[in-house]
Amino acid sequence: MDDDGTPSPEPRTDPVAGTTPPRARRRRGPLVAVAAAGVGGVLAVVAAVVGPAALRTAAEQPAPATSSVAPRAGAPEETPSPTSPESDREAVAARLRALPGVAAVEALGTAGESARVTLVSPLPTPEEAQRTTDDASAIVAAVPGGGAWSLRVEGTGAGGGTLAVAHGPGADTDRGVDPATGEPRPELLGTDAVADAVRLVAHDPVRHVFLSPGSASVDVRAAGDLVAAAALVRAEGRGLTSLGVEGSGVGTYDGDGLTVPDDALLTLLAGVAAEPGVTQVVHDAVRDTFPQDPLLTVITSGDAAVVARVLDDAAYAGPPLAYQVHGSTDGGASATRSGFVAGAAAPTTGTRPAGACAPDDLALGALGFDAAAGRRFLTVTARNDGAAECVLAGAPAVRFVADDGAETDVLLEQDDDGLAPLTLAPGATAWAALSWRGGSTADDPPLVTTLLVAPHPGDPEAVVGLAGIPGVGDGLDLLGGGTATIGSWTPARELAS
Repeated sequence: MDDDGTPSPEPRTDPVAGTTPPRARRRRGPLVAVAAAGVGGVLAVVAAVVGPAALRTAAEQPAPATSSVAPRAGAPEETPSPTSPESDREAVAARLRALPGVAAVEALGTAGESARVTLVSPLPTPEEAQRTTDDASAIVAAVPGGGAWSLRVEGTGAGGGTLAVAHGPGADTDRGVDPATGEPRPELLGTDAVADAVRLVAHDPVRHVFLSPGSASVDVRAAGDLVAAAALVRAEGRGLTSLGVEGSGVGTYDGDGLTVPDDALLTLLAGVAAEPGVTQVVHDAVRDTFPQDPLLTVITSGDAAVVARVLDDAAYAGPPLAYQVHGSTDGGASATRSGFVAGAAAPTTGTRPAGACAPDDLALGALGFDAAAGRRFLTVTARNDGAAECVLAGAPAVRFVADDGAETDVLLEQDDDGLAPLTLAPGATAWAALSWRGGSTADDPPLVTTLLVAPHPGDPEAVVGLAGIPGVGDGLDLLGGGTATIGSWTPARELAS
């Protein structure tokens, strides 16, 4: 997901064999020795070892099989000596091949994964697959100097669905950091991950399962399978970081891996994906940009306003969820529409408190434009011109009007969890901070020149002109489809300190 909220052009599905899962950065070394692995529909166990020297004690094991790597054309054939690194790796591979049901073993380089063991198809029972994995782990972990080993288990179910499970000290590198806290993501694998994966992939709608210390993802055949797949994952007592549709840009991503998306959200994703012209429906459970609240991004080849109306009218019972729809206008020009699914108000804009300031008693305005690091800042103000104290709570509701007289479609979210209600004495002022990322003005787009501000959602709006505020110039570069944040009402003296 880009900083402006648009999704990546490629579907973000979790790969299984030979590719990198979302937010994972694993490196594979060069292929060093390969045993025959051409069996269709297989379960593969991949073991990673830190270096050739670490494998020398394995030379006492059974003699290695002949390598399947062909010699260079014109070069004399070479047989590895019993004490060479190649022979050592083959000795460990021979021990892995001796495990029950093993069909072939690949020995790879020293970076990242360094061995793959392929088991025959059909898949073993979940319990048998787990025992084989545990035995393979013990073999690799016992190699001197193998502290960074990792083990990868792959397989193909009877219906063609595939699984991959990676674990061990060397697999911790893909855990990543929680963007909400900055802390390492929790360990997600558990003790019976291979058994769980085998059970999941036995269900025909499940096409891919990927489990690792930092990732837990499932891909399904079609959007209509999302709810059923979520139930299967819950039955295994697992959570998910992503749940998507194979080969498409439909799914929910960046989950905590400890919980499963609720059925209301998954039903919404499936419904929107079925709309004509929709090519991507991406739910980011946690955005890596500010604010980090969930966001639903929809890409359509048609009119963005049509899909936005579908979202506004959706029968959605989940928590408030912001959306952005990227498409075109009915005239064919690019357009973005934004709002909240089912017409819900911004989740933290606050409600009108007891003793709320009467809109007629407040003088609403704006001041203090500033810019830094690509972001813009403006302060919305409210002065109590009444004869008695009154109360403000939450954040103001703000709409944006451009210099062409049209309302600019902006997704407005709150940038904090709200503060305690603020009692405003006569003559006192409260401030709320407005922030956005500046848009490109190269093509002379309409600029925001007026704010429509309500002290609380549902209150009458006041017209706040921006002309004359230093730094605003011809208007704010808060363009259609953009995202802005608004802070809670705060005593002016706190902002000034």
